[in-house]
Amino acid sequence: MATPSKRRNKTCLKLLDAASEIFARKGFRDTTVAEICEAAGANIAAVHYHFGDKETLYEEVWRYAFSISEEAYPIDGGVPDDASVEELLFGYASAVLNRIFSEGPEGRAARLFCQEMAAPTLALERILNEAILPQHQQVEKIVIKVLGSDIPDPLLQLGKHSIAGLCAFFNFSAPLREIVMKRKTLTPFEIEFIAHYVARFSYGGLMAVKDGMGLI
Repeated sequence: MATPSKRRNKTCLKLLDAASEIFARKGFRDTTVAEICEAAGANIAAVHYHFGDKETLYEEVWRYAFSISEEAYPIDGGVPDDASVEELLFGYASAVLNRIFSEGPEGRAARLFCQEMAAPTLALERILNEAILPQHQQVEKIVIKVLGSDIPDPLLQLGKHSIAGLCAFFNFSAPLREIVMKRKTLTPFEIEFIAHYVARFSYGGLMAVKDGMGLI
């Protein structure tokens, strides 16, 4: 998801930073190029020069935001491939949850994802292929490690989506969380606790599926 070097000068980075924050807060349709430029201290001509149009800027914002999230919280959580399944699950859950609960630039990709799901844009397919699906490869490796490489595809997909969904719940339920908990984020201890719970719950579920595969 590299961005062309032409677009990495100071003005461009200011535009990407401002746009990623505003798109993450308001979504694509409710964001204007004018307010992005005002936040970045740039003129509208700079957007046209670096990105061409709002749609291209939006796609570049996704790449920019995901690169920040991935650098801060690698999707494997820094856990080596030869670790136990539960450790691999914890690494994945920890990375995703830290991205979700981050109120800084590291959390913008998660907030962008919420906005995109609420009001899909024409960029959705490209976003899915470039950003979302590659992240799911980590979950796929874990599911295959437990259930075997010959697992039927429907079971593989269900396994991946079940694990990812346990984490995604905390992203999509953000408005409810803020009402119930009276705060937007969690402490590092709380995030770690949830990540361990997701790992144990997911591992138990995978083992149950493995034990019952002969009956499916």
